[in-house]
Amino acid sequence: MGAAAFWRAAWEASVADNPRWEDAEADEAFWSDYAPNYDERSPLAACATDLIADLRSLVPADGTLLEIGSGTGAFTRLLAPSLSAITCVEPSPAMRQAFDAAWDHPMRVESIPTDWLAAPDGLRADVVLCANALYRTVDIAAALTKMTHAARKSVALVQSVGRPYTSPLKIVENGYAWERERADALCDVLQARGSNYERRDYQVRRPDGESHVTLLTWPGIAGP
Repeated sequence: MGAAAFWRAAWEASVADNPRWEDAEADEAFWSDYAPNYDERSPLAACATDLIADLRSLVPADGTLLEIGSGTGAFTRLLAPSLSAITCVEPSPAMRQAFDAAWDHPMRVESIPTDWLAAPDGLRADVVLCANALYRTVDIAAALTKMTHAARKSVALVQSVGRPYTSPLKIVENGYAWERERADALCDVLQARGSNYERRDYQVRRPDGESHVTLLTWPGIAGP
């Protein structure tokens, strides 16, 4: 089974345990409850200082950012001071409302209220960022390809590793259980695509304990 096919099969298997992954209304009901306190309950951006420093190094002076699944804007706010323009793609009204409530930068953010694969073609920015926002994405190869075409400089993909912050992908085939951490599965897909990616792993001390997170970066497509 190929890497993208494994991702799809694992996503389909996971729906039985978490039906909201394929149900937009159920997903929004979850985020409506979670979003107002998301930054306190999931303070990854605030705690991952080394990761944030590496993300900042990817953005050229007065560069532009396209963020996929921007959520409450925890990453966006930390990167904003070095940016000249920000576009966010976020399907959840509750998350967009929390983003607006916490936004403390004078720059106006263009907000596109949809899933990434449904977003308009032709979006472009120096850096494309996606942090822990691919859990509802079935066609992972298409999503990564679209990110690559949207980035002038680089794509930065942040993925938490290990429970309780994220669950591994898992399928059962012919009586055997196959399990893969999401960060590893994303590397598999990038490798299968022939992407020249770089992986960096971080240990992050959160208020409730140690956690791990992976940053995957690869070149975008230069041009206007």
